[in-house]
Amino acid sequence: MLCLLPQPRCLNMEDGIFFIGLHTRIVLCGAASGMARTAAAQLKAEIASACGVDLAITIGQPDREDICLSVGSGSEEQGYMLRITAANVVVQGNDDAGLLHGVQTLRQIIRQRAWRLPALTIEDAPALPARGFYHDVTRGRVPTLDWLKQLADEMCLYKLNQLQLYVEHTYLFRNLTELWHIGTPLTSEDIMALDDYCAARGIELVPSLSSFGHLMELLRTKTYRHLCELPDVEALPSTMPNRMQHHTINASDPEALSLITEMIGEFMVLFRSRKFNICADETFDLGRGRSQETMARLGERGYYTGFVKQLCEYVVSQGRQPMFWGDIVVRFADVLRELPSGTICLNWGYSADVQEESTRILAQSGALQYVCPGVNGWNRWMPHMRVSWENIRRMAAYGRTWGAVGMLNTDWGDYGHINDPRLSLPGMIYGACAAWNGELQPFEEINEDISRLAYGDRSGRVVSCLARLSECEVYSWRSIVRHKEWMQGTLEEKRDASPIGLTDEEQLDAADAQLQETMAGLQEACLHMDAAMRPMLGCWLLTGEAVSLWNHAAHEVCAGRKNAALAMRLERWLHMYEQMWRIVSRESELWRIRDVAAWYADQLR
Repeated sequence: MLCLLPQPRCLNMEDGIFFIGLHTRIVLCGAASGMARTAAAQLKAEIASACGVDLAITIGQPDREDICLSVGSGSEEQGYMLRITAANVVVQGNDDAGLLHGVQTLRQIIRQRAWRLPALTIEDAPALPARGFYHDVTRGRVPTLDWLKQLADEMCLYKLNQLQLYVEHTYLFRNLTELWHIGTPLTSEDIMALDDYCAARGIELVPSLSSFGHLMELLRTKTYRHLCELPDVEALPSTMPNRMQHHTINASDPEALSLITEMIGEFMVLFRSRKFNICADETFDLGRGRSQETMARLGERGYYTGFVKQLCEYVVSQGRQPMFWGDIVVRFADVLRELPSGTICLNWGYSADVQEESTRILAQSGALQYVCPGVNGWNRWMPHMRVSWENIRRMAAYGRTWGAVGMLNTDWGDYGHINDPRLSLPGMIYGACAAWNGELQPFEEINEDISRLAYGDRSGRVVSCLARLSECEVYSWRSIVRHKEWMQGTLEEKRDASPIGLTDEEQLDAADAQLQETMAGLQEACLHMDAAMRPMLGCWLLTGEAVSLWNHAAHEVCAGRKNAALAMRLERWLHMYEQMWRIVSRESELWRIRDVAAWYADQLR
């Protein structure tokens, strides 16, 4: 069985075997662009890993037994043809991107069949031209540059071609030193290095910066607190719940536009991309404070879209194409015609039963749109994979029906980004397959393929075990954090400030039983994995321990019971969790998770 992700549009198996031998060469047949050279280097490394031979890369005409990489003149952008015969291997891209994608398919075949490649012909091209992944680097974790490069490598293998990093206050702006209290922010050198790395792999690194909502840390500073919509927000502590609620800039103050455009201008020049995502979502406090008069005069439609239009026009003036989240504007989509031509509306919806309406409304308004599903990892130790699969499947179908020009699959980090970002790989692959093919394989089928291809699991069961693990969380992390804040008196009374609702013991026991069975199955499946992939078992075991511990810690604390042994387990887990965090992330806001764990341990004693 050959697992290829995304599945090719047309694959014909034929008779014969091509053997990768000591004298096989990788020949760039007239294709010597930077992307082609990267593809050749990736192929060389894949063959060295799978076959133990170090092939030469050259430019010229191939001989028998060579692997030829070339760019032809096919009509479909990013398409390719891969042909394997007993005599040679040919990867021909319709363009440089197509060649790169064809090499990824060849790499996946080599990863499974080593030096004995089955004769076949593949003709393939993507359903959507833009296939992206959106990763939160603001709400808890700031990844290391090394891990961001690993993310780009994984994206390339599955033919994703756009990456966005969600930034509020985690970039080291030159003149905004009051934001640096976050610690370990991304620097200009980090961005430029990642931009270079992504470009060589056919990935457009698109800048994304909050500009309207989600600006609490900026608007709490002494210098800029006067621009906050709500006058009393600066007095609120910087907690995880408060950060998700209070963050809207007073757009009626002319200084707001000046500040935000200055930030956008400083940030955008670091990127090759000619796009810029201004975000502009979830403006919860709009018109509720300092701009009440403006809101009353213009209405939400005029006030909100007026500021978004100014930001988009600034982006256009700098030679870029604006993008923004569409959750507000979908209520009055006719105003999209007032925005600069080419503005892209990012249409998000994350539930398993997400409906078609917003996609239809935006399409009928004439908007360019990306459909934006999610990996469903926020507020969770393990992304909820079945919800993610269903959400992505539906959004892909809506995008296909209503002519979306791209898909941007999101990985948010609400409430501290507690889950290890490596756990989002299956969800990322769901999105890659849906965006390339326009549809998604059945849940169990794609999980088996991911198990075999991404994790080298010959049993095909690892990802199904992870999916079951994702269903074992009884108490959400959001409710766990809010209970602590409620007990400490730092939640606003006017908002939902109730403590956790105590679940029944039977539900907890059922979760324990499923978790125990799942972790045993996961360890068994890992015996069938390639040795190089097995280090992920440590991450999975620690995640399973987190699910169990927090289920019980939340339950005991809410029930008012003491359990010193459980407190000790929680503290031992925290020590291991901190070590795992630092493998892929900078120190960033690890202290927030430590603070929650310490409080619960104290309550348990």
